[in-house]
Amino acid sequence: MFMKNFTIIIILLIGFVSHAQWNEDIAVNALVASSNSGDIKSIGTSDGQTYVVFWKAVAAPVNYELRVQLLDALGNQQFGEDGALISNTIPMSTSTSQWSLSIDDSNNIYVGVTGTSNDTGLAYKIDSSGSVLWTVTNSGAFLVKVLPLSSGETLVSWLSTATSSATMQKYDNNGIAVWPSAPAAPTPSAPANLYEISSGNYIMVYHQLGSGISSTLYAQRFDINGDAVWESPTQLANKTTAFINSYDGVQDADVVYYSYYATSSSRFDSYLQRINPDGTLPWGINGADFDTNETDYEMETKIDFNSGSDFIWSVCTYRDQSQNNSGTYVQKFDKTTGDRQFTDTAKELFAIGTDNVPAGDLQLVVDQPIFLIKSGLDNGGSPTTLNVCYLAQNGDFVWPEEMKPLATYASNKGRIQFNRPVNGQAVTVFTENRGSGSKIYAQNFIEPTLSINDINVSLSVHYLNPIQNTLTLTSSEQIQTIRVYSVLGQLTTNHSANTTRVTIASQSWKSGTYFVKVSTIHGAEKVLKIIKE
Repeated sequence: MFMKNFTIIIILLIGFVSHAQWNEDIAVNALVASSNSGDIKSIGTSDGQTYVVFWKAVAAPVNYELRVQLLDALGNQQFGEDGALISNTIPMSTSTSQWSLSIDDSNNIYVGVTGTSNDTGLAYKIDSSGSVLWTVTNSGAFLVKVLPLSSGETLVSWLSTATSSATMQKYDNNGIAVWPSAPAAPTPSAPANLYEISSGNYIMVYHQLGSGISSTLYAQRFDINGDAVWESPTQLANKTTAFINSYDGVQDADVVYYSYYATSSSRFDSYLQRINPDGTLPWGINGADFDTNETDYEMETKIDFNSGSDFIWSVCTYRDQSQNNSGTYVQKFDKTTGDRQFTDTAKELFAIGTDNVPAGDLQLVVDQPIFLIKSGLDNGGSPTTLNVCYLAQNGDFVWPEEMKPLATYASNKGRIQFNRPVNGQAVTVFTENRGSGSKIYAQNFIEPTLSINDINVSLSVHYLNPIQNTLTLTSSEQIQTIRVYSVLGQLTTNHSANTTRVTIASQSWKSGTYFVKVSTIHGAEKVLKIIKE
């Protein structure tokens, strides 16, 4: 049923008109904004649009403007060539600090930033027209995290310089503080991640601060009034983490699965921890190890989970002990027991030394991982490319070529984002200097194998594949329209008919993959994958 529904969504996607900004030339991509940018973040909407929030570099004394761009599902800029202004009054020095981006069910976005010239923390709520609905300001606030709640309220957390603690406050729909005082984790601490669970409660994962950037991970549950629920915080690990790193987590109802990598002696290891709603850790301190091998370093890790699935997927950057050579491994955990599904040494996708590493977030489609691989070294002499990697449920490559290229301009790529697929389309956003400063580019991707299932299983369409000069379709029902799309969802042919047999000239089509959407007079629809030789 899920696959059938997912295919229906894809059909809606490829009904687009042909006037799209997405570029089939993956060495060109789509320009997100005209200005030079610093740090960026991106997040997708429920209807397939793409938000990009970015720091625009400007002259002193402003130094940075905070701006937002929205690309529709066709890749068109919705807020002009340079996006919409969020603020040009944030007190900024010549650098930015760690910040956050989140989205609610109504596709409003929330941005948490710190003004680096005086440590002012700010949180913004912005709607899909680019309007700022409210702004929350706290003095001396770093690592501002924002969690939109199902009630329409918002939870904001930050590292308070006044108390050296992970502090939080709930705000109503107008950005007004709800709690008379702001609860905090034990001092010294810094917020990591927030999760809403049942009964209006929240789980905060936070860093207990050590010396320098070192930290130890803890969690606490708070009730609807901000009062601690567990008698004492739960220590998640006895390994050393870093509070300046971003770690990944997912939820299964009230259970939180938290992924992190940490140092033990002189090495790095990646773990997945399960946090029960009562604060217990069924997998013990540290959780499940990605790989019990003590040779290679397990570094940056991303995880994802499909509701109803029995497994948590994880993809990890592996490095040798010199940390000069890298590769990619994948692991799959039983969500109940934590048992590793791909042996105790994980599954090698790209060997250390290939310099193929994960970039952006890991996403799942019908419990199959899809993610980006950055190939090459960002050293100026070896430009990087971005490629899409798609795995079967057993962890094998779906495509014979293992990866499909997505961004191939010969330059280094940074700030790489990979948003969750919507309507069969995934979008990556990244920065790149093509000779005129660091600018933001985006590229969409449609996975062909997700589009070949029937919408209406009773509709029978016969055809030969691959094709050369003609495409001939014979249907069990009278065909009304035939629309042909490229792999990027761009309409190439729109043919009307009122017959059960249709022939379309295809000699002018470029060689490659096409999708053919067949619609009948009775409303039945089917998508076919056609290869043009």
